[in-house]
Amino acid sequence: MSFDPKNYAKYEFFTISALSEGVAHVQYTNPKTLNAYTNQNWRDYGEIMTRLDKEEDISVIVISSGVARAFSSGLNIKEGAMTMKFDGATEKERLAKFEEFIVEFQNACTVPARISTPTVGILNGINYGLAIDLASAYSIRIGVEGARFSIAEVNIGIAADMGSLQRMPGIVNNKSKLFQHALLGDVFDAKEALEMGYLSTVVDSVDKGLELAGAWGARMAQAPQWAIKGTKKHIQDILSGKSTDEGLADIAKYNAENIMRVMKL
Repeated sequence: MSFDPKNYAKYEFFTISALSEGVAHVQYTNPKTLNAYTNQNWRDYGEIMTRLDKEEDISVIVISSGVARAFSSGLNIKEGAMTMKFDGATEKERLAKFEEFIVEFQNACTVPARISTPTVGILNGINYGLAIDLASAYSIRIGVEGARFSIAEVNIGIAADMGSLQRMPGIVNNKSKLFQHALLGDVFDAKEALEMGYLSTVVDSVDKGLELAGAWGARMAQAPQWAIKGTKKHIQDILSGKSTDEGLADIAKYNAENIMRVMKL
């Protein structure tokens, strides 16, 4: 069955469309909260990404914001973990339940890194807290002029726990800057994010970002999908901790199987 955006109509605040042939576009638009995420929102996000990865005619997923002022202002604290109710559970049971909640949240944020479909994020306006967690799992990040970034969790008294601290060390080229921004919870701009290697490029507007992502996506869609998805997977494997030797062994098996299949050897 071919990709049909209508199948994704149930997700509140998310609009799913085709940016170009083979390129899905996920847009999150919740201006009232500057694109903060409730528990339902991040669960929907993880489910959408998982479903799109299974669409046979989707080669690339582009993620953007429909809010001019923000990609995301982070987690909606009023409806997040702080509102959990434990209903008389013991301390051990409360701890286990809270840890289970955090792991579920992490798994939703991790979906773009885990799936085989490449992802491109267009990061505009405010990118605080959870926004960095989400974007750090993307294959490619495009910044928009005026974008502001913050690993902001220390400002509310917690350590970032949704992936920023685990993924950014493998992404950025300036570890001192990473420590600085993570420990201070301060704000840095798109130019600095580009210099750190967090962004691929910076464009003038979200529309320009969509144009660029669409062009890149169209090129990827024209290539054999086993090659594109295999390339994404094997880079991600190294970022996720596999050794060079393990990566070489995996790609040898992967290419041998696929080349033989394609060439009917």
